[in-house]
Amino acid sequence: MPPTIPAPPARRRTLERSIEISCAPERLFRFHRDTRNIPKVQPGVEFLSIDGEFPLEDGHVVSIRFRPRYFPRVLSWRFVVEAVVPETTIIDVTLSSPFPYWRHEHRVERIGEMRSLLIDRVEYVPPLGLLGRLFGGIGDRRLLRMLDERQAITKTLMERSRS
Repeated sequence: MPPTIPAPPARRRTLERSIEISCAPERLFRFHRDTRNIPKVQPGVEFLSIDGEFPLEDGHVVSIRFRPRYFPRVLSWRFVVEAVVPETTIIDVTLSSPFPYWRHEHRVERIGEMRSLLIDRVEYVPPLGLLGRLFGGIGDRRLLRMLDERQAITKTLMERSRS
């Protein structure tokens, strides 16, 4: 039986970032359909395992174990793929993670023959309950920095190797 996708809570935060990348959108989309590529775009994190079926399809479940830089514990992240819209969108929703709710939409738009727009949209509830909500602005800034960094690295990878 496939896992139940958590319903979005009423009180959630939304962040969005985008970047133009000189590569065919089909290639960028293929890169995102394989979660095993995340260590390439997430510096400062030691990935211990990435388990699941790839390329991602609707209903696939992926489990990731990792240790962030300067963090003493191993964290686990388990998500289900809510939707894969061919060549444009992947949406994943966590089943378990440090966040009570996390929904990540990876969208690729064609803006030219060899130009793409990568859009990351995250809806989330901060961890740590009331404390997380009180200091949510700090969390937002850290998450936006992480998205910016991941997108910049993705851009470099995609534009450096044209295959």
